[in-house]
Amino acid sequence: MRKKIFSIFLTATILSAFLTGCGSGSKDGAAEEAAAGNTQDSGGEYLVGFANNSDTYNYCAKFRTYLKEATEEKGIKIMVTDAGGDTNVQNGQIDDFIVQNANVVSAISNDLDGSVPALEAAKTAGIPYVSFLTSVFRADDYEGYIYVGSPNYDAGRAQGEYLCDALPEKAKILYFTGEPNDQQYIDRKHGLEDALSARSDVTVLDEYNVQNSKDQGMSTAEDCLLSYDKFDAIVCQNDDAALGVVEALKSANRLDGSILVLGVDGSDDALQSIKNNEMAMTALQDAKAQAEAGADIFEQLKNGADPSEIEDVLIPFKIVTIDNVSEYME
Repeated sequence: MRKKIFSIFLTATILSAFLTGCGSGSKDGAAEEAAAGNTQDSGGEYLVGFANNSDTYNYCAKFRTYLKEATEEKGIKIMVTDAGGDTNVQNGQIDDFIVQNANVVSAISNDLDGSVPALEAAKTAGIPYVSFLTSVFRADDYEGYIYVGSPNYDAGRAQGEYLCDALPEKAKILYFTGEPNDQQYIDRKHGLEDALSARSDVTVLDEYNVQNSKDQGMSTAEDCLLSYDKFDAIVCQNDDAALGVVEALKSANRLDGSILVLGVDGSDDALQSIKNNEMAMTALQDAKAQAEAGADIFEQLKNGADPSEIEDVLIPFKIVTIDNVSEYME
């Protein structure tokens, strides 16, 4: 049975102490190998590999920096790569980590199904696989798998609840998403739909896969401004796409508050956009807390912890609007 999920509301230091004291659980053969192979040899160097989804995404780049810093502060060496959004490239990078005798492999896993080969490679090698932000299909079959991220359903639900309060009667919205095979997409959409069920008068005109890209968010918004007579909001599954929408509205002289723009992640640029009264809200992921939780897990594994006994970590989203954006700006 897969280990239960632990949500962080305390500091990363308290998290580390708590997780280290977790009780034992069942483990399969691969998990036993992972536990046996993770204690640092005398005089040896403990090595972690991290394959980032894409450095082009503001949030992913920020997380990468925090993870590298937090891991190295614990005296653990970490190899970091950029997959550029290509699942095959990322799987190859994880294979390379294994060839280089990494003690742990980790990634912002690029694809729910497509990342399965990387997970299977780690399982075959008997080393832990830590997936940040996104999950991998059939991960529950490997007890050396550990997830660290934020509950994406909650991000979508927060967007929906905000819209329920902010939208006029009989409002119409557009939904800009990431890849349909990404678990983030599935969970965020589900949360949004559940929240909007409280407003039967709200219509979702259409859904567009903009691949969570700023450029595609901008070009798609430009097309929508020409295709639809009226809509009241564009809801995006990440901040990059939302910032592209803002640029399209600026160019069309439509950035007057009549079209709400919502995002997810809480990137620095998105926070500034909210402060400028451009974007309406974002659901902020705490990249630093996620990275520190990951580094804590690496340290536990280095110290010989059984990966099957380490809890998955969920860090709550924080809702940011014009009312509280100053609290989150550095």
